Amino acid sequence: MVRSVRHVDAVGTQSARMKAAWLLTGAVTVPLVLSAALSAQTLPLPALPHEAPADAGPGSPNAGPAPGVGATGVPAQTRPRPWEYGIGLGAGWDSNIDFLVPDGPSGTVLSPRGSLARVFLGPKGQLRLGGTGSWVGYPHQKDLGRYYADVSLDGSYRSSRNTTWRANASYGLGYTDSSPILADQGVLLPLAKTQTLSGALGVTRNLGPRTSLRIDGRIYRTEFDQGGGDPIGLVNGQSLRGTAGLERRLGVRDTVALQYSLEGALGRELPVAATGGSAQYYLTHYGSLQWSHLLSPRHGFLLEAGGSYTPEAIQSGLERSESFFGGVSYNRRVGQSSATLFARREVTPAFGLGVSRLDNRFGLSASIPMGHAWTLRVTGTHVMPETPAGAAFTYSTPDEAAVALGRRLGRHFEMSSEARYRRRSASGTLPEIEGFQAGLFLSLVSPRGGQGSSTGAGRSPSAR
Repeated sequence: MVRSVRHVDAVGTQSARMKAAWLLTGAVTVPLVLSAALSAQTLPLPALPHEAPADAGPGSPNAGPAPGVGATGVPAQTRPRPWEYGIGLGAGWDSNIDFLVPDGPSGTVLSPRGSLARVFLGPKGQLRLGGTGSWVGYPHQKDLGRYYADVSLDGSYRSSRNTTWRANASYGLGYTDSSPILADQGVLLPLAKTQTLSGALGVTRNLGPRTSLRIDGRIYRTEFDQGGGDPIGLVNGQSLRGTAGLERRLGVRDTVALQYSLEGALGRELPVAATGGSAQYYLTHYGSLQWSHLLSPRHGFLLEAGGSYTPEAIQSGLERSESFFGGVSYNRRVGQSSATLFARREVTPAFGLGVSRLDNRFGLSASIPMGHAWTLRVTGTHVMPETPAGAAFTYSTPDEAAVALGRRLGRHFEMSSEARYRRRSASGTLPEIEGFQAGLFLSLVSPRGGQGSSTGAGRSPSAR
């Protein structure tokens, strides 16, 4: 089934530009209904030769690239279990439940959660269908309880020796504190109900022994239901993006790529006199050159440099149309241990705010086995938007960090302690807001699901 994305008519040259965007992105997004987990905008990583850890099934933090796909786009040789499951129950504390004011309501948390996934394997590809759900309850503030649910698919298919297809899709019901799109965009919002839809489709075609062409397209959409409780006024967000890249291997360790992307993002409603009061799309062009270098088969770095151009800078909320685009990323994988570091500067749509921002983003993620039964996972991001004169909440600086320590108890159980910290800096008349969540979970997990991978370990009690 294919759901078409409703096109919002524009006027004058805007209409012609949007037609061009639809031609570019539609070719690769039409077959999609839902969407999932590509990194928010762009986070290229150096491709490491694929390893096959013993417990690296899909969903495991050790699984590396998308299920069934090695770092080079070739289907992996790991054979995951056909069924994955997890059921967990946890209790903890939330210091700022609605994340709206500095001294918001706090309280103890009770949270059951679960997940179920089915993996289909074939000689040329793999498909993973999954679903997760959880409920967060506050015994002393029952009216603040909430639920989270999402369904997703992830797959790859090698249609020929030189062509590999990949796709992912997801649909989620939840709140702003659990949206992966908002987290990747560096947007920390007050607690509000959300519906998140995302989809991606891509193909890699080998043009020769050292040259390949990669084409990707994706759609993101987030809708907000504020219930009259948010004075900021959140704006539904949507973006369509198409990317084409030409890659050339220079040797065993070095690869260069030339990449171009075109993105159409939905902005705030413009004055009635100009558009009839409807929201309008605006375009951003991205072009860059990438160089990837492997220091060894286990770790490497990638440098990217280029520029972005947004013709409708005023409508998008940017100070200028042209900006530097690029950054550096580092990837390391040794057995079951993995780590990623990155620093990037790019124009990114900010869903909920109705604008795009020029962001400087820094982040890390790591999964570190500690002996036979223990695993430590750490993630953190810091976003520094470049603030135009007179901007307020839209350009506050967000920080997020999470840590989880899990211990496997036999073949089917796991105990994990999890914590999450969020901070939004003061901006304009709005004060700084912080929130801390921590909890302890006991989970029943599938034998090879990885520590905490089946029940969402690594997120706070209220993050699911």
